[in-house]
Amino acid sequence: MSFKVVHTYALTGVDHGEVLIKSLDATLIKGMWLKVDDIIRNTRDADAVIGVISRQPFNRRVLETLANCRIIAGIAIGFEAVDLAAATEFGIAITNVPDYCMDEVSGLAMGLMLALGHKMPQIDKAVRERQVNFTGGRQAIEEIGYPIFRMRDQTLGIVGLGKIGTATALKAQGLGLTVTAYDPYVLAGVMESHGVRPVGLETLLRESDFISLHTPLTPETHNMISYEEFKKMKPTCYFINTARGKCVDEPALIKALEKGLIAGAGIDVTVEEPIAADNPLIEMPNVILTGHSAFYSTTSDSELFFKPMTQVVMALKGEWPLYGLNPEVKEMWLKRWGKET
Repeated sequence: MSFKVVHTYALTGVDHGEVLIKSLDATLIKGMWLKVDDIIRNTRDADAVIGVISRQPFNRRVLETLANCRIIAGIAIGFEAVDLAAATEFGIAITNVPDYCMDEVSGLAMGLMLALGHKMPQIDKAVRERQVNFTGGRQAIEEIGYPIFRMRDQTLGIVGLGKIGTATALKAQGLGLTVTAYDPYVLAGVMESHGVRPVGLETLLRESDFISLHTPLTPETHNMISYEEFKKMKPTCYFINTARGKCVDEPALIKALEKGLIAGAGIDVTVEEPIAADNPLIEMPNVILTGHSAFYSTTSDSELFFKPMTQVVMALKGEWPLYGLNPEVKEMWLKRWGKET
């Protein structure tokens, strides 16, 4: 049986795992199609599609044209641009790459906490511009550094204890922080097995010295951190977002920073990307912006583009893919595409 695989976000000089389908009598079509009409025109008769399901519009209009498609293998962790309900209705498996940048994102989250907690941006600026030295007296400490707290005396609250949230928790414990977490989809016993204390969201907001957001973007999490949430945080709390910009009410974040409701923020993701030149966050000295770079290392980048093809191979062999996001379609999918058929 001959298969057609269409890669809708193929980059030059990148290993997309082409070697994996050589034994399957499969033809790989590669291109860069970002609009609905272009995706439809190039994928209509595909058996498998690869694309960026966090950005490319895999909506109902696209999905209903994929009559023979077994899988859309996503190049991302996030999946907000794909209509999961429609994919399930049409019997298409949707996958992401949930484990490709756990170390990178959790590492940057910790880096932002350390930089903010030790007031590195403000101190770096003072040293560069005024050659400040903190051993010369207490004036500089009180003016620029105060207050800096010992990390092991503080509490990190994690919102969303999935793979990356868990990796962040384990790293934070290595620095001696107490770690709490809110995630209605993770059992308390699972949290406790990682040394994390499960709490409600209000308790987390009230008690945390650092809050790190690690949720996917869904209708449930859209703007889940708004002005009401910021009002419940400590004025010495630092807020970290390496998840999705739209999980946070950005005007509320700006207002909270302007009013001193929180001490600062480390923001990897914003609502508008790239961030607008007139966004007030840019001028705030207690905000670190990293331009949606948390995912990146040379290792994670290779995994991101290679792993979707592993899911395609499983699907074309009649195996339910390892990273399936819509397991409710699995039984129907296996009846149509499974090995026994």
